[in-house]
Amino acid sequence: MATTDERGAAPAPRPAAGAATSGAAVTARRPTIEDVARLAGVSRGTVSRVLNGGRNVRPAVLDNVNAAIDALGYSVNQAARNLARGHTGSIAFVISDREERLFEDPNFGLFVRVFSRQLRANGRHLLMTTAQDEEEENFLGDYLTLGHVDGALLALTHEREPLLGRLLSNRLPLVVLGKPLGFEDAFSWVAIDDEKAAFTVVSYLAGRVGGPIGTITGPTHTSSGRDRFDGYRRAIGDQFRTGLVAGGDWSLHSGRLGAEELLGRNPDLRGLFVASDLMAVGAIGALRDAGRRIPEDVAVVGFDNSAAATMVEPALTTMRNPIEQTALEALQILDDQIAGRVRQPVHVLLSSELVERGSA
Repeated sequence: MATTDERGAAPAPRPAAGAATSGAAVTARRPTIEDVARLAGVSRGTVSRVLNGGRNVRPAVLDNVNAAIDALGYSVNQAARNLARGHTGSIAFVISDREERLFEDPNFGLFVRVFSRQLRANGRHLLMTTAQDEEEENFLGDYLTLGHVDGALLALTHEREPLLGRLLSNRLPLVVLGKPLGFEDAFSWVAIDDEKAAFTVVSYLAGRVGGPIGTITGPTHTSSGRDRFDGYRRAIGDQFRTGLVAGGDWSLHSGRLGAEELLGRNPDLRGLFVASDLMAVGAIGALRDAGRRIPEDVAVVGFDNSAAATMVEPALTTMRNPIEQTALEALQILDDQIAGRVRQPVHVLLSSELVERGSA
C-alpha cells in the first residue's frame, strides 16, 4: 500500500485496529515521533508540525496523525523540546522573606496553586524559593542569572531590594508581584491600587463609627504596606495622629500586638483598619481579650479577602485582593518576555472591591 503526506493527492488512511496492534512491538518502549510518522504514513516533519499546532497541515492528515498519536500513546518529551530550544522549562517563584511569616499567609498558597496549574499546562515547572538574608540573595542572584531558569516571579520585594539590584543589568525575564519600590520603571510588575483600596475601606469604616479610627500597618518598606497606610491617612484626614498607628509585619502575632498597643494608647478606640486579614484575626483576638465587642465597641476592617477573613466571628469586612488575576497577568507578561514579544517593562495596576461582612 502506497503512503503519502499532506503534499500528496490523497490523504493517508486512519490507522485501523490492525495497524494499532501491529505497533504493539513499538509501544513496548516509549514511542517516538518517528514511530508516529511511520504509523500515520507521513513524514517526521508533518508530525512535528501537528505537535506544534497543526499549521499548514490538511485536516485529513491532521486527523490521521492524531489517531496515530492516540494509538501509540505518544506524549511529547517536553524536557527535550525545551533543551532543544535553549530553555530549561523552569520558572522561579522567589519570595523576599525576611520578617514576614510566609507560610501563615493564605495568599501565597493561592499564588503557588495558580502558578503551578498554569505552568504545568504549558509544559513548565515551578521552583519556589525564599531570600531571607544577604547570603541567600547572593546565591539566588547567581542562580537566576546563570541559565538555570527561563524566568522569575518575585514577591514581597522591599524598598531598593538588593536582589533586584543584582538583576537590573541582566536580561532574565522577570515580573514583580507588587510595585518594586525604587525600581518601578526598571522592571515589569503587576499590583493592585493599594492606596485607593485602603481609602475606600477606611472611608466606609468612618461612615459607620464615631470616634478614633486606628490602623495596624504592613511593613512600610514594601509598596503594599506603604500605600495602604497612605490610603488610611487620606481617608481620615485631619483626624490623623501618630498615636493611632501601630506597625505590623503581616503576621497574626503582629496584629495582636498592634491592637494591644493601640488600645493602651486609645481606650476610646472605635474603629480599626488592619492592613491584612491575617493581622486582623490577631487584632480581633486582642480586642476580645480586652473585653471589646466586634463591631459594637470596635468595628474592624481588613484587607485581601483571603481565607483568613472568614476564620473569625463575625467575618471580616475587607477589600478583595484579586490574587488569581494578579498571578495570571504576571504569567502572561513573563511568557511574552520569554517569547520575545515584549522588550520594555510592562506595568499593570488592578482594581479592588469592598466585601461587606459582619465586623463593621
